Amino acid sequence: MTYGFAGLLCGSALIAGFSGDAFALDRRFELDPRLLEQKVHPVAKARQARPLPPASSVPPAKRVIRKVDARVRQAPAKAGSLQRGKLAGLKSAEGRLSLFKIVPPPVSGETQARSLWDRLIPGGQPEGPLQLEADNISMTFDPRTYQIMPAADGGKIIVDTNRTIPSFVKNFIQEKDSTLRIVSASPTDGKRFYSEMLRAAGFYSVEPDFTMEFGEDPRLLVRAEYRIERTSESLIRNETVLLFTDYGRYAMPPSLQGFLGEVGFQVIEPDLPPHGDPAYRDRFMYVSGGGPLQVTDKVLAALGLKTEVGKVIDGSGWSRSGITLKVRVDRAFDSKGNPYVVTVNDGNPATHALARFLESEGVTVVLLAPEDDFRAVTGKLLAALKLSAGYETHRLWPLRETPYTVQISGFRVNSPVSGRTVFLTDREVTPLMIDLMVRNGYAVTGVQP
Repeated sequence: MTYGFAGLLCGSALIAGFSGDAFALDRRFELDPRLLEQKVHPVAKARQARPLPPASSVPPAKRVIRKVDARVRQAPAKAGSLQRGKLAGLKSAEGRLSLFKIVPPPVSGETQARSLWDRLIPGGQPEGPLQLEADNISMTFDPRTYQIMPAADGGKIIVDTNRTIPSFVKNFIQEKDSTLRIVSASPTDGKRFYSEMLRAAGFYSVEPDFTMEFGEDPRLLVRAEYRIERTSESLIRNETVLLFTDYGRYAMPPSLQGFLGEVGFQVIEPDLPPHGDPAYRDRFMYVSGGGPLQVTDKVLAALGLKTEVGKVIDGSGWSRSGITLKVRVDRAFDSKGNPYVVTVNDGNPATHALARFLESEGVTVVLLAPEDDFRAVTGKLLAALKLSAGYETHRLWPLRETPYTVQISGFRVNSPVSGRTVFLTDREVTPLMIDLMVRNGYAVTGVQP
């Protein structure tokens, strides 16, 4: 859409209203067209659901809230934004292939911005031109050239996309009518445009880059581009708005929108495609309680290793002495052609001797204590397999891919069989988190949704 200044007309008293009548120009007040010629600044390209848990089981929110400031900080548009209408792949910080991002087909930035603004400030958009009169000057702003948006406090915002309104006109408006504001930015400017619009809208409070945390371990993180309180009672009435303006992603899952609604947040985002079939990312394995051997079975199965229970191993090196020695072990498996055994040390002194004997036969022995938990058992197994992984806190996918993620403690390791990444944890996850993981490419096993 092309924008231009409609004209400077003759009038008297200052009026803010809308009219479709034409006005005759007095040539004494006609502007020289050369004064209206403005260079258009280049702009960046536009960037391009499972039942909820009962309210009693919803973890308390730990909100990372910085000091609320009614002013909105100006921030540049995100670098490396995705192109609309294309299929693009991203790499996570760990270098693994992450989800493909599908962005909607091309739509004009003005149409997208108006649709999003309609949801933020419900109510009909003004029709007809905006007319201003004061002293000996009359002005008309054609809506076909300048979008006229409502402000939250009852005022109006004139969107000067191509920065064609002369400075003396801006000064005239600021002096005569404070309810009229001019935003000299284009919707294709991304975050700069919405920051300017929110600054001019007159909301009670606006905070950019707002992050919330729910739960401890696991933890759900949600990051909105803006948190908005329409009035001073928005927080008390659970009417706080989370505004998302990025188009280069899938729509937020209905399960997450419902959860945020339960804790007092209304989600407003662009028209985005729903989640499709995600690219496979990792396998998520929840290992519940049980003894050390039960944990062993689950961990080895998650890694794709087949185990044998109660296997008897012959001591071939003793046959020349006329002695037949056989050792029965709790678990046995092979990995990359190498034999491994797992046995629980019950305090019998002979156990260590047998372990040394098996090692002399070329078998790697993993000795477990009866009190070993998931963390201890998994650590010993991975060390024996020479798989470098520690029990650490991980974000299952970066916040730059989606406005939400799950953070949880566990072991992230590559399977020695398939090479696929497997995430092992003993931390119980909620149905909401399971839904989010599945939508973002995780094969979840060991827990029911």
